[in-house]
This record gives sequence, C-alpha cells and structure tokens, in this order.
Amino acid sequence: MEQYRLQQEQAGIPTPRELMSYAEEAARACGDLLLEAWRQPKSGYEEKHPGDLVSETDRASEELARSILLAHTPGARYLAEESADTRSGPSDTDYLTWIVDPLDGTANFLHRFPIFAVSVAAARGRELLAGVVLIPVLDECYSAGQGLGVTLNGEPISVSEEQDLDRSLLATGWPFRRKEIMRSYLTIFTRVFSASQGIRRAGAAAVDLAWTAAGRLEGFWEYGLSVWDIAAGALLVREAGGAVSDFGGGEAWWTSGDIVATNGTIHEDLLAVAATPNGLADLEP
Repeated sequence: MEQYRLQQEQAGIPTPRELMSYAEEAARACGDLLLEAWRQPKSGYEEKHPGDLVSETDRASEELARSILLAHTPGARYLAEESADTRSGPSDTDYLTWIVDPLDGTANFLHRFPIFAVSVAAARGRELLAGVVLIPVLDECYSAGQGLGVTLNGEPISVSEEQDLDRSLLATGWPFRRKEIMRSYLTIFTRVFSASQGIRRAGAAAVDLAWTAAGRLEGFWEYGLSVWDIAAGALLVREAGGAVSDFGGGEAWWTSGDIVATNGTIHEDLLAVAATPNGLADLEP
C-alpha cells in the first residue's frame, strides 16, 4: 500500500484524457481478440452461478486488458469480473483503480448473438475519471473522460432530448442471478412498459448505457449488477448530459448495482413509475 502511495505521489495519476487513451487501447485490443473468437464455433464455458457464464475468452480478454493498462499505470489497482472477489468498487480516494468487464454479454457471445462489449473505467476512489465501452461487432467505441464529454468513434454524442416517458424507448435486463424475484420484477416491468413507448433487452448493460449516452435509448434500469458492468457506462451517460442514480435517486448504485440511467429529463418520472426506492430489496419475496 505505502509503496503504491509513494509511486502515485511521485508520478501523479494521469489526466482523464490520458486514462481515456489507455482505456481505448485496451478495449480495442480486447475487442480484436473477442471478434476473432466470436467468429469461431462455440467453445466450452463454465457456469459460475445459474445463468452466469464465463468462457476462456473472458479470461484471455481480462489478462490482455490487465497487461496493457498496468503497463501504462504501474501499481494501479485492477478490479475485473473474473478476478474479483467483491461486486463493489474501490472506496479509497488515494488510489487509481481500473474497473474492467472484459466481456459483457458472455451468453450473447457464446450463442453468436452480436451484442457484447468490453467495458473499461478508471476511478480514483469512487470518482470516475475515464470510461470506454467498445462493441466489437458494430465497431463502435464510446469514450468519455471526466469533463471531456463523450465521443462515438471520435465524434461527439449526447443524450436524447425527449421529455416524455410515454414517448421514451427504454432498456432493462432480467434478474438472471435471482430468478426467485422474477414475479416481483415482472410487476415493475409491467408498470414501466405501460408508461413508456417500449422496452428492449439487449443482454449487456454496458451496451445499454452506451446507447443511452448516444440518444438511441432514453433510459436504462436494472437491479443487482456489478460495478464492472456499469462503471464505464455510467460515466458515458453523465458526460453525455444524462443522469445516473440508484432507485431512490442517490449514489448507492455503485455498491448495490441497482441503477437507473436516463437522458435526465425523464429521470424522476422513471423513478416514480419503478417505485422501488430500496432497489433489489423491494423485490425480495
């Protein structure tokens, strides 16, 4: 710990622009690896929990991202899906941490469904400094740096200007890790579906957040995600002019994984219709 603190004092944490560049480099390299593997016949995989899959490609992508990111920031912490023992992110404000999902949408990937992504975020404590989401099959790279806005393949993007929930297209994800709450979840789903113009389920939270930042969706909500699923995408949405919160309108999404991300103008309406201020706890049987 002390050695890393001294390294940071001597070298300084890179700027958001530099961190964004490193994240893009890692995401692009991992995207190439994923795209090559995706074109091959489906390989073996493990089921960590019912419905929660991991493949050798996940692990290879994670190690590739680690090697690139830590080469640029020696001593930084590295929190990634396949090597983490906690779902919550860093809390110590003195340290730089890379938060990585090397393959968001593993089930899609294994079934050759073309919606999956690499998600790379840099944070100092819980302050998001940079975030990149790459969708390999579409060759779409979404990049954000704190205070720098968001780009899609280098071109600036922003959230939708739609103000009415009943004219809004939303996205969500099924609670595949907690199928026992499905009945309660469907009650929420029905309310939101009835109040909106439509709902999509792509199967990769990082993609849903990137598309919210790009104005393709007005909002996204889901319960019980992990920080590596949403850290980069949360920064994309905020830097694109949108809003991110938990279901009570606060910041507990970082640890709970209960997240609502919108263009900002429909945020309060979506929270009101979902009516689960305690997030996942309100869905418990």
